[in-house]
Amino acid sequence: MLEPIVIKQLREKFDSIHPLIFHRSVEKAKSNGDLFDILSTIPEKYPIIWNDEERRWNATTDMYQTGNFFVELAKYENI
Repeated sequence: MLEPIVIKQLREKFDSIHPLIFHRSVEKAKSNGDLFDILSTIPEKYPIIWNDEERRWNATTDMYQTGNFFVELAKYENI
């Protein structure tokens, strides 16, 4: 459970992070420490995407994720 006081303090510490990215990071975090780790590893270059496997934001050059789409689509073609 995330504590509101910790979220507020982290919001002040990471004030350069866009509010929507901060909010999504809070939604993804499982603990106060996890939220800190997520926020402290946000890439400086945009665009960024959420990686569920790494539980981190990653910079990407494929903004529309077309490469990932076709990989996922190939998994279902043989059904």
